[in-house]
Amino acid sequence: MMYGIIFVVLLFVIFNSPKYVRKKLTEQIADESSKAKENLQTSQLNFLTKIEWLRFYPLKKILLGVVWLVCLFYAVRGVFMTIHDLRGIFIFLTALFWFITIFTARKIWRYIRSPYHCVPVLNHIKTKEELKESMQGECFEKVMFQSSLLQKYFHVLISENWIVMDGRLFSKNEIKKIYYLHKGPIRNYEQVNFIYSNGEEYQFPGSNKWREDELRQTEVSNLLHKICPVVIENAEDINTASQKKEKSVVYWNMNYKGKFRRTLWFIPLVVILCFLTPLFMGKFWFIYDILLIGILIWQLRYTYRKMKIEETTINGTKENSNKKYIIAMKNVHMYNYLLAIKDETHVYKAIIEAVPDEKESMMIWLDDFNFPQEEIEGIKEEIELYFKARNINCIFKTGKRV
Repeated sequence: MMYGIIFVVLLFVIFNSPKYVRKKLTEQIADESSKAKENLQTSQLNFLTKIEWLRFYPLKKILLGVVWLVCLFYAVRGVFMTIHDLRGIFIFLTALFWFITIFTARKIWRYIRSPYHCVPVLNHIKTKEELKESMQGECFEKVMFQSSLLQKYFHVLISENWIVMDGRLFSKNEIKKIYYLHKGPIRNYEQVNFIYSNGEEYQFPGSNKWREDELRQTEVSNLLHKICPVVIENAEDINTASQKKEKSVVYWNMNYKGKFRRTLWFIPLVVILCFLTPLFMGKFWFIYDILLIGILIWQLRYTYRKMKIEETTINGTKENSNKKYIIAMKNVHMYNYLLAIKDETHVYKAIIEAVPDEKESMMIWLDDFNFPQEEIEGIKEEIELYFKARNINCIFKTGKRV
């Protein structure tokens, strides 16, 4: 019981400590900047090292290096164990550790060698000294938000030439334009992409998990305009040429059909894993295989359902955009209904009547609407389609309703 409580407490600390440290460090940088500004000592300020710790990048480098060395140790140890005992599980684990060690060596080495991960894109363009020099004398202020979610979880510092967003540092002078894509066909989906002057692109992590909120969207948009005057907020504003070149637009345009197809590619991988794991690691791993298959089925089902909803929405939008008339109906009294038909310039209204003995029929006196005679046939077709979609039969009457 005691160990369980300790484990839960440790999980709570591990999960919440990064947010707490980030908040405190952000406040500390803002306070130190304010004091230096009051004492006219801003030229001595350089917060690059502290900003690097906002997302624990130095600690991540150490942990990655230690994990890689542990994998190397077990890979070498596995060779000697396999020589003395040719069991299937030893062969599988040794091969697995060598695979991880070899194929991650280059990426981990590059990650450890790269200076200042808090400065995306620029950290592999400029040297460590150049980055530190460009930050010299920068005085930061904390940005306050009206949105409670932004104020609580999204910590932002801004200076004359730089901005710190949630532990990541962006140069105002190096960013050419920003895509803040939230006005599109997919609801509850947003994406922030920074396009640098050298053509490189950086997608702000986690922005695709933001939920629709008008106040927050307005405040994020205002913040992005402080970084760069060119902020594109609607995917439709982007021309075809840029869509082919820039990944941010391609990713934004990836609908659930694309995501469903991408999920299908995991089926062969899951099949191979389900075959290999019990073969080399014992029958107990059937539980892992069942869990893996369950996750894949859930993902396929989820993306398929979303794909169908998206197709229905898009088809409905296209259908409505192709129609010349908008039709609406409202019950006003007993069997009497008000039918309104609107085109680009006029609204035609009249009372129509449900047939008492036939619940799925409507009597419509076209003369009551004063439709233009040259368009009467087209209007009749659209009325029929409107009621057909609702399983209602149209009965057109001549003359006016008595």
